[in-house]
Amino acid sequence: MIFALCACGESEPQPTPEPTETEPVYTPVTVINHGRSITVTRLPEKVVTAGPNCTEVFCALGLEDYVTGKFMENHSQGALPELAQAVSGIPTIFEGYPTLKDIKDSGCDFIYASSWIFDDELTVRAVEDAGITVYVSEATDLESLWGELLDLAKIFGVDAEALIGSETARLDAVSEALSGVEPRKVLVLDSLIGEKVYTAGGANIETAFINAAGGINVFADLEKPWDAVSREEVINSNPDFIIIHDYSGSGFDDKLAVLKADPILSNLDCIRNGRIIKLPLENVMPGMRSALTVETIAQAMFPEQFDNADAQ
Repeated sequence: MIFALCACGESEPQPTPEPTETEPVYTPVTVINHGRSITVTRLPEKVVTAGPNCTEVFCALGLEDYVTGKFMENHSQGALPELAQAVSGIPTIFEGYPTLKDIKDSGCDFIYASSWIFDDELTVRAVEDAGITVYVSEATDLESLWGELLDLAKIFGVDAEALIGSETARLDAVSEALSGVEPRKVLVLDSLIGEKVYTAGGANIETAFINAAGGINVFADLEKPWDAVSREEVINSNPDFIIIHDYSGSGFDDKLAVLKADPILSNLDCIRNGRIIKLPLENVMPGMRSALTVETIAQAMFPEQFDNADAQ
């Protein structure tokens, strides 16, 4: 009887299990950034950005829903119009540069950050040791910038080719308009520090922007991305144009007033003749403003070339 009952129990029909949804398989992605190899084994879920340029890149790639917060908004004068809605939907965690504690407290598993935030106190290694993947925005030329966009696209499974194509098409149009022109010498003035001028060196993407706009950075021989030079060195460089950065705490109008009142720098030909280009600081960070920045510089230095282009 016991055997019969067991046999009957086994013969009863069993309910069909409900089908379960399986998560998409994430293929690990390995990229090279900041002098080391990064392997991402799962799709990041909570991203924070440090730098308005970094936030705009994520929004331009259509990845704003991944971004749970942003840092370093103190350099921002507002997002690009086409990205403004997406950027405004991302909460600001802290206006200035984050600390390690700020980053950890954000709960992120991925940070895309300007190289400017890292120093002896906040290192990439320390953030990684907290279990957070770090991708540093540090491109020094256009090719390395496109490489960074492609890396992020691979990690998050989106396409960056159309975005890069749009930027390069605009840059090609500038190059075509400037065919045959004589390069102009350009001085970058970020700020005035005591008796010195803080400027952009050769390892700075702003130098690449100037080159693409038909100019030559007069301090491109400086090895550091940013460095201070004397007033005498500035006078000796004899620039045709000066780019003055504009940002909170270091406004364009204030710096121009100081230049005009300075007994040495006021003698610059570009100051006396008003060959001055105003650029928001975020325009000279690696990101989605590359073509816009090159167009702005080129049109200020060679307006006749673009008048001709428009006429054609």
